[in-house]
Amino acid sequence: MREAILEALNGVHPLVKVAIVSAMPIFEVRLGIPLGIHWGVPLQQLLPVAIAANVLIVVPVLLWFNPVADWLMSRGIMIGLIQRLLARARSKKPMVEKYGVFAVTLFVAVPLPVTGAWTGALVASVFNMDFWRALACMLLGVMIASAIVLILVKFSVWGYGALAGVG
Repeated sequence: MREAILEALNGVHPLVKVAIVSAMPIFEVRLGIPLGIHWGVPLQQLLPVAIAANVLIVVPVLLWFNPVADWLMSRGIMIGLIQRLLARARSKKPMVEKYGVFAVTLFVAVPLPVTGAWTGALVASVFNMDFWRALACMLLGVMIASAIVLILVKFSVWGYGALAGVG
């Protein structure tokens, strides 16, 4: 899948590539930053673009997930998918109850599969977190995740360098 995405982005400016990859639900900054480094994008350009793309893309999730999900389910559309998304978000309830607003930040900050801004936004929406508080959690979490990914790439720890073809 990674190869198909990279092929589709062939010829696109590296910063645009970083923004697109960082905004994708599965990859986010976990792949956007390593690829940006591989493509030779300077860090002072790479980090703001990757972070902004990863945070801004989830704004619609924060604003509209609940109303759209309710509307779709009331019409019998995509019920299975919505129920799976809700179940995934609700599975984080113990963490949200224990750590409150910091739970979403911590969840977004861990750069592992099925964590990140997309899932964090889903959790924040399902638990009806205030939009601005949720957005702040997303931003802080993505910034922490970006720092972790950058350190892992620079030191080629856990294969992050190999993931992007660097290190």
